[in-house]
Amino acid sequence: MSVAEMKLAAINEISKLENEAEIKEILDHLAKLSKESHTKFDTSGFFEMASKKYDDILQKLAQ
Repeated sequence: MSVAEMKLAAINEISKLENEAEIKEILDHLAKLSKESHTKFDTSGFFEMASKKYDDILQKLAQ
């Protein structure tokens, strides 16, 4: 399932909810996830991605 499909599935499930407290809980959780994703930087993941993307350039620079 793609990210877009998962987002649509989540929206569909949320739209079925009637309880205000449950919806508020989901909104709070989404806000927390959004805040965390903007504050954390995955250094090792960044360098791994860069090394894969620019492997040939990095090898030339090392020589």
